[in-house]
Amino acid sequence: MDRALISALLLTLAYLLDWVLGDPPWFPHPVRLLGAFIGFLEKTVRRIFKAQTGLQFAGILMVIIAAGGSAALVFVLVAAAYRLHTAAGLFAELYIYYAMLAGGDLRHHILRVKTALDDEDLEKARFATSMLVSRDTKNLEEPGLSRASIESLFENSADGLVAPLFFAALGGPVGAVFYKTVNTLDSMIGYKNDQYLHLGRCAAKLDDFLNYIPARFTALVILVAGLSWQRLYPAFKVLKSDRRKHESPNSAWPEAAAAGVLGIKLSGADYYGGKLIDRPAINEHGREAAADDIGRGLSLYYRTSILAFALLASLAWWIRTWEGYCF
Repeated sequence: MDRALISALLLTLAYLLDWVLGDPPWFPHPVRLLGAFIGFLEKTVRRIFKAQTGLQFAGILMVIIAAGGSAALVFVLVAAAYRLHTAAGLFAELYIYYAMLAGGDLRHHILRVKTALDDEDLEKARFATSMLVSRDTKNLEEPGLSRASIESLFENSADGLVAPLFFAALGGPVGAVFYKTVNTLDSMIGYKNDQYLHLGRCAAKLDDFLNYIPARFTALVILVAGLSWQRLYPAFKVLKSDRRKHESPNSAWPEAAAAGVLGIKLSGADYYGGKLIDRPAINEHGREAAADDIGRGLSLYYRTSILAFALLASLAWWIRTWEGYCF
């Protein structure tokens, strides 16, 4: 069996495993180990660097050590596994692909919110939503909980599922791990506050750069996935007008596309740590989100996921075929 077909099949199996299993607590997930290592790095560099310039340099070092080191380690381990036995190499590659995907776990989290709201258990829904977002959820009612979960669903569809698939297609296990490490760095230190503004700048900028294509690709796939709802033109108008309504250069793209397809308003005013943050509304003239929209959002997410996977698995196959032809 040729390498191109093997790569596509491994990605397919990893995608299916992620969709069914998600991220079970008992699974020895390498991202948890990676998070602990990043925490150790942060403590170490903060003992050495104190000034603004020093922290910026430390942030660059953290990216090089964590992302570069993880990618190099995976390259060595996968190569060693293939030398040991072809089956060992295939298993190692499959394990890494599966571990880097977070689409199934995202679906499971959203389903917990939906189930709680269906059962009219607001406290349970607030807790489930708090596991998805950083905003305060203790006083949110059904519309706020629905909006928060849908925003999380489509923002994370890009960086939790589509982007890892994209970089796996381009660079195999090494590409997927490099992206995931940068994304984890951004989620841990990429904040624009006094504590992380300088230390996390490099990670945040690199994460924005790496997500530039996946975020826009995800938005376009969402539009195509929503074709059956006959809202392509209104959704495209929302995407065109609201794709920059976020402090991140990427996050509003999939959110705006989903808001347009679903016909709902996203973003707006929310409390973070007791402080009111008023963000520009996405699809300002849409209706307020309701519990039923979570189910509609999940349906749109399922179709988006399948379509994005089919396109990116095909890309992986084409790249490996081209590599074989050229080299």
